[in-house]
Amino acid sequence: MPLRLTILFGAVIALLPPAQAQVPANTQVPANTQVPANTQVPANTQGPARIETFDGTGSLPTGWSVVSGDWKQADGVLLARSMDSDSYITFGDPSWKNYEVEATVTFLKVRDPARWVSLLVRASEDGQTPWSQVPVRFDATQKNGVEFAVRTTPRQWSVRQTAAASKPSELNRARRIKAIVRQSYVEVHLDGQRVLSSHYCVDRDRGCVGLGVSGCIASFDDVSVRRLPEGESDVPASAGPCETVAHRGFSAVAPENTLVAISEAIQVGASGCEFDVYRCGDGTVVLMHDKTVDRTTDGTGRVTELSLDRLRQLDAGSWKGARFAGERVPTLKEALQRLRGTGCQPVIEIKMEGISQQVVDDVRALDMVDQVAVIAFSQQVVREIRELEPQLTCAWLFGDAIDGTPAEQADWLKMRADQCNATILDLNYKILSPALVAELKQRGLAVWTWTVNEAAVMRALHRWGVDSITTDRPDLLTAAVEP
Repeated sequence: MPLRLTILFGAVIALLPPAQAQVPANTQVPANTQVPANTQVPANTQGPARIETFDGTGSLPTGWSVVSGDWKQADGVLLARSMDSDSYITFGDPSWKNYEVEATVTFLKVRDPARWVSLLVRASEDGQTPWSQVPVRFDATQKNGVEFAVRTTPRQWSVRQTAAASKPSELNRARRIKAIVRQSYVEVHLDGQRVLSSHYCVDRDRGCVGLGVSGCIASFDDVSVRRLPEGESDVPASAGPCETVAHRGFSAVAPENTLVAISEAIQVGASGCEFDVYRCGDGTVVLMHDKTVDRTTDGTGRVTELSLDRLRQLDAGSWKGARFAGERVPTLKEALQRLRGTGCQPVIEIKMEGISQQVVDDVRALDMVDQVAVIAFSQQVVREIRELEPQLTCAWLFGDAIDGTPAEQADWLKMRADQCNATILDLNYKILSPALVAELKQRGLAVWTWTVNEAAVMRALHRWGVDSITTDRPDLLTAAVEP
């Protein structure tokens, strides 16, 4: 054990139980010197690692608390047995904010390749939600082989980011997992390689750390925690107003892209109402998200191949609930008429190329140019809308991860926005960060984002200065961003 510990850390520092005395901020600990057991690192300084090597026997080390499951210290490791459920254990101080936590973990038996082990961060000692974790699956090469996830309620997970590792795990072969937490940012390393990062560690400002297992038997060893400086906040001191846009209408409670969903969005006080449009077989622009009607109606077929008369015969509501039976597929003009004069801005997402002129004509026919916004993933569509009707608000949609620093990311996005004459970007919230939002604002771009359904993330985006948030839950967002 001592030899392996020396290899892993180089400078080994003895386990530090809960402490009282403080090390002065300018004190350095020699690499081969042990820190006394009663030493504590000040809150605003980076301190030496607290290391647990599980050399004891019998009861768990001091300060470790079992939340659930079978955990025991044996043969120089912490052994967790949880073949049929999830099990968790916590340790450390709930006042901790920024830190690095890492552990050596070995899968000994697994129920199936999707089962996992995890590091817990920003947790409560007793496991009360919310808390965050970094799970690594036995087959870590899956798209969600490594995750950053938040247990928002006792029955609900929120997966904020996923990634695939380069190698799967193997039985009886150790892996090293590390999570770095600074402000709202979390970064995950596996076997020394950075595999994932997220800026949405926002549900709890502080918390202890821990370990988790699901559907497996696993051992943990050489658990290390290093406190990091608390530093300055990564968000602006104040944020401006943030618009609430209902996604496909109030789609959490009503069938998406229908008039009833639009009415519900108006009723709940949404600033805007987004909906998707295609041109159907006889040339009419209608509301539909998918290329086919299969998912949201009782019919089948491609939207572009069905006539308006045929679409009118379909039931677009029953899939959401019996009370919506008989809800019909609306036309763009009908949707605009429902929103006209309500103060809830129509946000038209154009799903296909070649219909820009028709969309503009429908908007002009109802004298709503000053009330409507248009969005599209196609740069060609955005460019056409800007040329056909410059007074229409228009944003370019984009959702893929971008390499580089926040400044480099912003430069690339600005270049793409300029190509289609857009001054508004509508971005997947998972690619945003406080720094990227600030960089985009410095380049004169407004920042909209989609699709956000959790209050903690909504509040974070509002603090970062995002101008508009699209959500299935406009009721939740309206409450979350109230002054």
